[in-house]
Amino acid sequence: MNRYLKLVHWEVTRLWKLLAALALITALLQCAGIAYETHKYIGQVNDHVELSKSTIAAYVQTNGKLPFTQMIGRAGLWMYAPIALCIGGIALYIFLIWYKEWFGKNAFIYRLLTIPTARGNIYFAKLTAILVFVSSLVAFQIMLLPLERSLFAAVGGDELFAGSSIYDAVQYNRLLSVLIPPTFTDFVVYYGTGTIAVLICFTAVLLERSYRLRGILAAAIYMVAICLFMTIPLWLPGHLTVNYFYDSELFFIETALGVIVGAVTVWLGLRLITRKVSV
Repeated sequence: MNRYLKLVHWEVTRLWKLLAALALITALLQCAGIAYETHKYIGQVNDHVELSKSTIAAYVQTNGKLPFTQMIGRAGLWMYAPIALCIGGIALYIFLIWYKEWFGKNAFIYRLLTIPTARGNIYFAKLTAILVFVSSLVAFQIMLLPLERSLFAAVGGDELFAGSSIYDAVQYNRLLSVLIPPTFTDFVVYYGTGTIAVLICFTAVLLERSYRLRGILAAAIYMVAICLFMTIPLWLPGHLTVNYFYDSELFFIETALGVIVGAVTVWLGLRLITRKVSV
């Protein structure tokens, strides 16, 4: 356990600069987007009031105040681009966390695989580092939302704008409701699926590192096999899936299939890193 924790600490210290950069970019772009779109909306309302020779009070009476939930939607790309960048950074690092050991300046894999500890600790340390990476960015996004709501209120005031709870802001935004699931079941489904996807990518890398060109083909076949296995309920005749199974039963079937895929993937990954991957 001690060596496992040391490996996790070592992996986290290697990625903290990337994590900090992504967090900084996210904060700057999202806050800038909220401020910009709030000013833009005020300008649009003032132009409308001037052209119609009306008043802001009359405009609000007709159209209502703009809540923070809608301002997030108006910010659009300002909000979603940094989130997409973080997701892309995580996806890239899932592979980089392995390949940089082989293709680094001094091929660190030679030292890593000869550390006097079970090689499974290396596997789980890298998985833990990715999960810490994801959890940190999600937690940072959660902390950003109250800050962005305060910025929205400070820039716009309360004449044209109405506050919203953070829960509403998450619930009524599809992307945020995936990143910050509203229920425990959703959390297990979304992040459980993501964890299994990371494990599958790990196994694909280890297959390639173990068998090189043949490993690439094996990894592709393995991924296709998993996709076919996870879609078993779709192979059933339509009347069975619609009339025989309840939605809750289909959910538990998919959950069981996912657990099987995760267990087999971990077993294969550990077998590869223990018996096949060599220095």
